[in-house]
Amino acid sequence: MNAALAAFATKGSRRRYLVADEVGLGKTVVARDVVEALSRKAGRPLVVYYIANGSAVAHQNKPRLVEFLEKAEMKKAVRTPDRLSLVAVSTPPDASVAIYALSPDTSFPRNSRSSLSGGKAVERAFVGQLLQRAYPSVLPKLPTNFLQLQATSGWYGALAVARKRIDDAPPGLVARYRDALQREFAELKISGAAPSFAGRLVDLALLNQRAFIGRLRRALCLACLIHQPPDIIILDEFQKYRDLLEREESVDPLMAQLLKGNGKRPPALLLLSATPYRLFASRWEESQGVQAHREFFELVDFLAGDEVKVEAQARFKAFGDNLRLLVQAPSAERTPLIVEAAALRDQLQALLSPVIGRTERDGFTRGHGNLEPNLRRLPAASEVADVAVYRHLVRSSEPKRKADALAYWSSVPLPAQALGRRYAISRDRIFKPMRGLTALTRRRRDQLAPVKWPDAKLRALAATAPAEKLALPWIAPSLPWWDLSGAWAEQNQETKLLLFSRFKATPPAVASLLSFGVEARWIDRRGGYEKAYARRKIKLSGPPGPVMAAFHPSIWLIRNTDPATAPDLSGAGVRRWVRKTLKEALRALRIDVVRSSVKKRKRRRSIGRVLSGIEQRAGLTERSANAWAVVVEHDRMAKTSVQAWREAEPVNWISPRELEDLVTYAIAAPGVIVGRALWRHAADTLNIDTYPCVVRLSWQGLRPYLDNPILLSAIGGASAVDGILAATFAGNLESVLDEHLWIRSSSQEGVEALAKDLQSSLRLVTGGFSFHALGESERLRLRCHAAMPFGDAEAAPPLKAGAPAPEIEEDLGPVRPDEIRQSFNSPFWPYILATTSVGQEGLDFHTWCSRVVHWDLPSNPLDLEQREGRIQRYGGLSIRRRLGSVMRDDVFADCKAAASPWRRLASIAEARLAEKGGLSPWWILPEARVTREVFDRPFGRDVHRYQVLREQRFLYRLALGQPNQEDLLEILAKSDPEVLPVLQELTLDLCPFRLAQKKAAKAAPSGRGA
Repeated sequence: MNAALAAFATKGSRRRYLVADEVGLGKTVVARDVVEALSRKAGRPLVVYYIANGSAVAHQNKPRLVEFLEKAEMKKAVRTPDRLSLVAVSTPPDASVAIYALSPDTSFPRNSRSSLSGGKAVERAFVGQLLQRAYPSVLPKLPTNFLQLQATSGWYGALAVARKRIDDAPPGLVARYRDALQREFAELKISGAAPSFAGRLVDLALLNQRAFIGRLRRALCLACLIHQPPDIIILDEFQKYRDLLEREESVDPLMAQLLKGNGKRPPALLLLSATPYRLFASRWEESQGVQAHREFFELVDFLAGDEVKVEAQARFKAFGDNLRLLVQAPSAERTPLIVEAAALRDQLQALLSPVIGRTERDGFTRGHGNLEPNLRRLPAASEVADVAVYRHLVRSSEPKRKADALAYWSSVPLPAQALGRRYAISRDRIFKPMRGLTALTRRRRDQLAPVKWPDAKLRALAATAPAEKLALPWIAPSLPWWDLSGAWAEQNQETKLLLFSRFKATPPAVASLLSFGVEARWIDRRGGYEKAYARRKIKLSGPPGPVMAAFHPSIWLIRNTDPATAPDLSGAGVRRWVRKTLKEALRALRIDVVRSSVKKRKRRRSIGRVLSGIEQRAGLTERSANAWAVVVEHDRMAKTSVQAWREAEPVNWISPRELEDLVTYAIAAPGVIVGRALWRHAADTLNIDTYPCVVRLSWQGLRPYLDNPILLSAIGGASAVDGILAATFAGNLESVLDEHLWIRSSSQEGVEALAKDLQSSLRLVTGGFSFHALGESERLRLRCHAAMPFGDAEAAPPLKAGAPAPEIEEDLGPVRPDEIRQSFNSPFWPYILATTSVGQEGLDFHTWCSRVVHWDLPSNPLDLEQREGRIQRYGGLSIRRRLGSVMRDDVFADCKAAASPWRRLASIAEARLAEKGGLSPWWILPEARVTREVFDRPFGRDVHRYQVLREQRFLYRLALGQPNQEDLLEILAKSDPEVLPVLQELTLDLCPFRLAQKKAAKAAPSGRGA
C-alpha cells in the first residue's frame, strides 16, 4: 500500500502502480487500503472507478474495496450504477467514497464496427434526448424511430424513463455532451458553425446506423466521465482487457479522458493482476509473432515512460547474458559472475520497484517450517472395461476424427454419451451400443444400481471422495467445541474439493456420475430414480410436536443456554452444564422439576407441548407464534400447529424426563442452534422486528435442506428428527455455523442480511446433466447435487413430458454460477465443484475448500498457479484448521456467554502470530497447507509433469524480459544441480516489504563506535 501511495505522490510521475502479487495474496486488500488512505486525505468524497472484466468478479469485489467504511455508509458507497453512461444521471452517494464498478465492453467500447452496439433501449432513448437538445436539427433528418432498433413495446417505456432523466440531469450535461460529440466525431474536421457539424452527423448516421448509435453512446460515456472524473482508477485483472490501455496512444478521446482526467494531475491508476504480462513464449509462439519480452516492456513504458523502458531493456539483456555465462561456467569461475548477476538484479529491482510491486509466498515461507505443497497421488489404474470405452469411441468415429478419441477418452467419462454436439467427434452422430461396453442406460439409472464406471480417474476420485462422505449434510468445523463423533470423526480433515479439467464436457459428466453414486448408495431403490425426492418427511401436522420444536428458534432456550461456555466440553460435561443453566432459568420462571412420585418422574409429554408451555410462562408465545404465522403463510396444517402453540397451557412443573428432552433440544435442535449462532454475530437477532427472519431461515432454509432422502438416510436415526438431533451434536453444527457466520459477518451486517445470505447458500436447486443414450436419440438425465459443475459447462434442464430433446447443445439450460459459488463457499452441499479454466481467475473458492484436483494438468505453470490460488487465499480453510488446532485450548480457556469462539480465536491469533509483512497468520502459517491431487496412472506422466511445472515457475521468472526465452530455459534447466539454488536466489524480487527491509538494513549503523 505504501509503495503505491508513494508512486501516486511522487511529483512529475505518471501516478501509476502495478500490484502483481501472486494469486491469493490479497491484491484486493491492497486496493482497499489504498482507497481508505486516499479517502482520508481527499477532504471530499473520493470517486473510485473499479474496472473488472466480468460482473461476477465486480459484484464480489466492489463492497470489499470499501469495507473499511461503517456498514451503513458502505451500503451507500456501493449503491451506484454499473455503466458509465448512467453516472451523470444518478445521484452521487452520500458517503466519503463513491465506487463505480464498470466493465470495459459496456463503459469503454472501442471505436470499431465490431465493438460498437446499440446498448440498452433506455440508453438509446436518453442519448436521443441529449442529441435533441445539443443539435436539434439532427434527429428530424433521420428516419423515424432511428434510435429504436429492434426494441418493440418496451421502447415507449424507455422514452418515458429517458424524459424523466433528462429533466433530472445535472446542469451542464447537455453542454458536456455537445463537447463530447465534437471530440468523438473529430474526423469530421468541422470547426465552423454547429449546423455544418450537425449536417455531417446526419450524413454519417445514414452510412451505418448501428455504428453511429454506438458512437453516440461513447460520447455519452465521455460526457459522464467529464462530469464525474475519478480520483483513482482500479483495473482488476487488466490483462484480460489489455487493449483498453493500448488505446491510449491511438486517437481515442474516451481513453485519453479516463487516463488524463480534468485537472492538472491525472487520476491515480492502480493495476491489479497476478499475471500482468506473459512470462514466457515458446519458439513456436515467437514464430507466430508472440514476443513476451516486448509485452513486458510495453507495460513498463505505460507505467513509467520510455526512458525507464529503454534502461530496463539494456539491463535485462545484460542480466540474461550473465545467466548464460553463469550456468555454463566451471564452478571455480562462478563467484564473480554471481556477484555481477546479483548487482544487475538489484539495479533492475531499483528501477522497477517504484512502479511494480510483487509479493510471492516463496520469500516469506523460508524458516516457516513445512510449507511445501501437499501433493497427493491418486492411483488410477485402467481396467479392461476402460479400454472397451476407448475402442468403442474409435470404432464409432469418422476416420478423420479417430485421432481425437484418445484425448477425449482420457478426460471425459463415458465420452460417447457425454460429448455434446459442439464437439466435432460426436456432431450428427448416434453412437451405437457394443457388446461388453459399460454404459449409462435408463434401466441402470431407474433401478439406482451401483455402477463401477469404466473410467480410471472417476474411480480414483470416488475412492478419495466416497459416497459415505459426500452424503453428510455439512463438513466438519475447523474449531470443534467437543470431540466429533460418528461419520464426522473420520471426516475431521476432509474438506470440499475443487476440480479442474480441460474439456467443458468433463465437469457435468463427473459431477452427475458422482452424485448418482451417492444416490445409489443411500436412496431406497423401491421408489425408483424419478420419485426419489417426491416425499418429504419433515413437516408440521396437528399439535406442536418434535418437528416444530426442533426447528423452532426458541428465544428462551437461546438466551439461557450456550454449550460453548461449558467448563467441560466432553459430551457428558456439556449436558451437565446445559442442564444446570436450564434449571436456573426454570427456577426464575417458578417452574419446578418434580420427582415426588414415580408417575410424575416418568411423565414425558411432547417436547412441543413442554416448550410452548414454558414460552407461555415466559411471555414469549405471541412473538413466537406471530413469527411462525408470517413464515408458514397459507399452509393449513402448519397454521394449525402454530395456533396450537399460541394456545398452549402455561407449564408449572416438568418431570426429569422432560428436562432431559429440553437439554437435548437446547444443545442439538437445529432451530436453537441457528438462532444462537446468529445471536453471536448480530445483536438484533431476537428483536421483535427481525425475529421472523430467524424462523424463516430455520424453517424455509435449514429444514428443506435437511429434508433430503440422501442426507436423512446417511445420518440414520429412529426418526428424521432423532437422526438430525444426533447429527447436529456429532458433527457440531453450531461450531460450523459460528465459523461460517464469522466469515460472512465481514461483508453482511445485521441478522436479516446474515440470515438471507445463509438461506441462499442452503437453497441450491438440484442441477442436472443429460447423457446421450447409445443407439437412440433420447437423453438420460442425472441430477447434480453433492457434486456440481461450474461456469459454462453443459447442463440440461428437466425436459417436460413428451417434449423433444434440444436440437443443439447450446439450447441446454445454463448452470447458475453465482448460486453454485455461494453454496460451495458454505459448509453445505455441494462438496465437489468441477470446472474448466472459467473458474481459474478472479473467483474465490477457499472458504470451505483446501483441496484442488488436477483432473487434467494445465499446459503451463501460470495456469497451475491460478488454479491453486483459488483455494490458497486469505483466511482459507487450511489456515483456519491450523489455527483451530493450535489455539483451541486458549480459545476455550476464558469462555463468555454469547461470545463467538471464532472472534476470540481471531483476536488471539492476531496478537500472537502477526508478523511484519502482513502475511501471517491469515495468508501464511506453519503446517497450514492446501492439498493438490494428481492422478497417478501406470506409465502416466502427470505426477512428473506436475513437479516439472512447479520447478519451471522460478525458471520462468529468470526468463522475464529475455528474447528467445525457450533457449534460455533449456540452458538453465540443464545446468548443474548445484547452480539451481543460486539461480533461485537471483530471481527478481519486487516485494515492497522485503525491499524496504533490505534498504533499512543497509542504512542501519553497524554498531561499531556507536
